[in-house]
Amino acid sequence: MSLMSLAPVRAARFTAVLAGVLLLAACDGPNQFATPIPGTGPGGDTKPPKVDIQLPRGDSLSAKPLGDSVLVRVRVTDNVGVDSVVFFGIANRGDKTLGTDTVVTRFTRKKVALPANTRDTTITRYLIPLPSKVKELSKIIVLAFDNEGNVAADTSSLVLGGPDVILQNIQAGQSIQAGLGLSLRVVARDPQGIIQIQINFAGAFTRSVVKTITPAADSVVFDTTVVVPTGVFGALSITAVARNALDVAGQDGPLIVNVVSASAGDTIKPWLVALASSPERLELKDSITVVVTGFDNTQGSGVRTAGYTVRGIAPSRGDTLIRSGSRTFTPPRTGTVSEAFKVVTFNVDSLNLPDTLVYEITGYLIDAQGNCAASIGGPQPVSLQCDTLRTGQIVARGRTGQRLTRTIVAGRTVTLPTGGRIMDAVIDTLRRNLYLSNQPKGQVEVFRIQQERFLPAVPVGSEPWGMSLNRGHDTLLVANSGGTNISSVFLGVANGAGPFREISNRRLLLPNVNLFDIEAIVDDLGFLRYAPRFISNATPPGFSTRPQFLAVDSAGEILFSTKTTLLANYGIIAKVFIPADRGRPTEVRPEIELFWDHADLTVAPAFTAVANVDRVDIRKTPTGDSVIIYDHVPGFPNDTISAGPDFVDKAAAALKLLGSDIKTGPGRFSVPGFGFGDTTFVTASGNGGWVVFGEGAVGPVGRIIMYDAKRRKISNMIQVADLMVNASETVQGLGLNYDGTLGVARGFDAYFFTADFRLQGVAQLPQGGAGAVLHPLHANAKSRDNNNGEYRPDTHMAFVGTGERTIDIFDTFHFFRSGRLFIRDIVQGPLRAVLPFPEDNAGLTCATIPVTDQAGRTIGRAISIFQNGDFDRPYPPTGTTDDRCIVVKLFGVTNTGGVVVVDVRKADILRHHPARGPQD
Repeated sequence: MSLMSLAPVRAARFTAVLAGVLLLAACDGPNQFATPIPGTGPGGDTKPPKVDIQLPRGDSLSAKPLGDSVLVRVRVTDNVGVDSVVFFGIANRGDKTLGTDTVVTRFTRKKVALPANTRDTTITRYLIPLPSKVKELSKIIVLAFDNEGNVAADTSSLVLGGPDVILQNIQAGQSIQAGLGLSLRVVARDPQGIIQIQINFAGAFTRSVVKTITPAADSVVFDTTVVVPTGVFGALSITAVARNALDVAGQDGPLIVNVVSASAGDTIKPWLVALASSPERLELKDSITVVVTGFDNTQGSGVRTAGYTVRGIAPSRGDTLIRSGSRTFTPPRTGTVSEAFKVVTFNVDSLNLPDTLVYEITGYLIDAQGNCAASIGGPQPVSLQCDTLRTGQIVARGRTGQRLTRTIVAGRTVTLPTGGRIMDAVIDTLRRNLYLSNQPKGQVEVFRIQQERFLPAVPVGSEPWGMSLNRGHDTLLVANSGGTNISSVFLGVANGAGPFREISNRRLLLPNVNLFDIEAIVDDLGFLRYAPRFISNATPPGFSTRPQFLAVDSAGEILFSTKTTLLANYGIIAKVFIPADRGRPTEVRPEIELFWDHADLTVAPAFTAVANVDRVDIRKTPTGDSVIIYDHVPGFPNDTISAGPDFVDKAAAALKLLGSDIKTGPGRFSVPGFGFGDTTFVTASGNGGWVVFGEGAVGPVGRIIMYDAKRRKISNMIQVADLMVNASETVQGLGLNYDGTLGVARGFDAYFFTADFRLQGVAQLPQGGAGAVLHPLHANAKSRDNNNGEYRPDTHMAFVGTGERTIDIFDTFHFFRSGRLFIRDIVQGPLRAVLPFPEDNAGLTCATIPVTDQAGRTIGRAISIFQNGDFDRPYPPTGTTDDRCIVVKLFGVTNTGGVVVVDVRKADILRHHPARGPQD
């Protein structure tokens, strides 16, 4: 019978075979299908295939958390050829004796068709679970059909709702030697939390190793070494068991290995694989990982030492340094040994980054008899001859180690300890802390900058985004973009060690923003009629009041942008403030002022736009309508005030005299006009006198808006197209100097502008990247409004992130790139700058100069880079100001979800200065 004629037969018979399998699946026992199902072949071949499930292995304690896929590995063989293999998973429910038994599918069916004449193969597939919250015992079933239609099956039991457990560093059938140490690793995970791991030994010897996990952890890696007793031999069963917080157990094993006795006179070298890995770009404190994995011969003396040797070659300088390390095992190890080593980058010229290094890596194992084997990379175990350098390190004889050519760059990237996504970063120079908003975790991470460690995170509101210190620098304000509120996190004493906590009764609950368009209509009889229209923030085109980025001005008021949403397409910019308490401090509530001065009202002669009131009512009479406007005293929502009935303009004027913050204008509100279609950045000048908003969108047109804190109103607005070269550019970063006399907008390029929005210069940038910030003491820039300003090259500089994984340094008077910092990742979020801490330049000669703002007030001391402030005369590399002196510290949110901390040194500032000559 041909294969073509067999195909429909197989298709017709699969349902019947499956029905028989499911019937047998209801029977008790760990493996009902270990023997073939006889008599199923229609042709001359009546011998079914052989099926052996290798994973999941073990008895009914093998487990998976609910919702996890399961990896199934099966070996199938047949004397003629295996045609296809079918995987699926079921569970038996009910009671057979009561007639309530049912078979429920828990994993989707998967069929694998095999090439012709496949007689022996191992197949690995993931089975996808069907949605279910039922915790129960399931069966993984694999059916194999041969070319004659004969079928056989195998099953493996699996607990659904228990820990996933993997026993590593050991293989079934492996021989291990008595008297040596056996290295084992157990990996366990469960969303319910792992509370205990246990490794059980039975057979050649009996023992249990128990590890209690406190507190419970979602994922656990447990490494241990068990000494195999001397004088024992034979089969040894090894089982790993994990328990979750619900006291449900999961298991891997048992694995059966063979314990053998040692033999004298071991002269055989171990076998090993040594692999080194690292990112292409490395920071100064990054490491190369070297993993050495291998084993001694079955009856050898066991592995005593695992180690590595790394040559660090600097091609540009022509010198080589060597680093090495090892670990000694007592007693020596039998079975598989795996050791991971971390090698911190070395032989780097930190003043001339990026620096290119070639690292040559050799790994080795030495057994208890001194036999040494080396590896220089590659996936297969080798046993190369060892050699010893004159300096004592071990390498492979006559062979070059695995070569990694790496670029060493500036910066130190901080990654979150428990994952998440950073949206904003704030530096607290008083407490030496870096605060990071972790949006998906709903918390603020606290990083100790000098100690380079995380403190316990601070829970805040939903989806925290932008942050800012308050005017007193004792509270961190956090915009909770998943709601309409702002958290206040108390920062505590000046040592910065915490504990930190949100002050619950100081969370700012933002009120709604009410807008009305009131139309005046003259009816057919000549009487005046009013028709108010409430502009809902929930009806498209609506607007969101969920805060996104924020800044604090010199009056302590909070300026913020809001997040665009699917329901309300537009964000807004606004101010939140706490009015005077009027002797009732426990009653006062925050108020919002929506900014709409930057957008013209839609021309509509019959309309009046009314904002910042609670309600508008119309009193109708046969001879005409009048308006009553209701509001509350700002800060006191229960103190109702009203004006009218009257004409709309007179009612509005009367209400304002009563203390309302009402605003009116002729025409209609345009949500697309005052709204923002994308992320809107917010930043304040160093003294809080100015706040700038930058729109990250181009439709209908991108805008940059200045707020004057002294006048408490929008001062200037400019379309991005009027400032930037390309009308399609979007704002990807904003910076203001200390006193607001110069700003920078990051688009495709960097655009420098004064408070009157006069373009002062353009710095060309490579494609991609985000973030822009000015030197913290950049002040008193010359402009039409500040004619007495002056150029100060020691502080008049900007730092801009680029898509080439650099932060470019620009002089803000000449607008050329004076320096460039190569970093590991791309800055894609806010970029911040602070002055160095006093300890940063300890032991260095770093001259400083006082810096004043436009009013002549001293605002700090800056590192002096140029002699007497003369741009053409930078200090030489050593002397008055050493090239190693840190001028500024930068903090940028990167595309890898971390924050890069970069120390900007004097050498970096002058890298492209004409006095230093051409440099890359």
